[in-house]
Amino acid sequence: LRNPKNICPSDFIDAHDKASRRIEAKRERERAAERRRWEIENQEREQQRLLQEKKNEEDFINLKSKFFGLVITDEEISVKVLESIDEYYNEGKVQNICVFGSEYYKKADTLILSARIDDEIIETVEVDLRTLKVVQCHGKHNQDTEYHDRIINLVNNNADQIRKRMTA
Repeated sequence: LRNPKNICPSDFIDAHDKASRRIEAKRERERAAERRRWEIENQEREQQRLLQEKKNEEDFINLKSKFFGLVITDEEISVKVLESIDEYYNEGKVQNICVFGSEYYKKADTLILSARIDDEIIETVEVDLRTLKVVQCHGKHNQDTEYHDRIINLVNNNADQIRKRMTA
């Protein structure tokens, strides 16, 4: 600091430019190091997210696979088991309900079914696997449809099909 060459350089503008370039190079190295740290952390978070997704899928299959393929139907309505986490997501998105957001796919004592007419979702049904009774059954925006009572009766009257899958 006391060196006259630094205090009063012969070419002040050149000395200023060199000092500015050194400062900017140091800052750029710090920014690059920060970007590398952020990218590494981001990759680690993504790996953790993928591992969690894989674990969720494995847990879901262990809990619900015995019900896969189950379809309860009458002449018009068919009620099928949701068979993947993606189906929970799509059901929630189409119906504007919390079946995915509230992670119903993780609940061991719950079975979620989709009541449909010609592949159009009418209502989403939750069955308690302890009692084999419909706990809730709602259409879009959690509103009941004209088929509401019919769907509940259809599922409750065919609870033995669910029971058979539980013991298989």
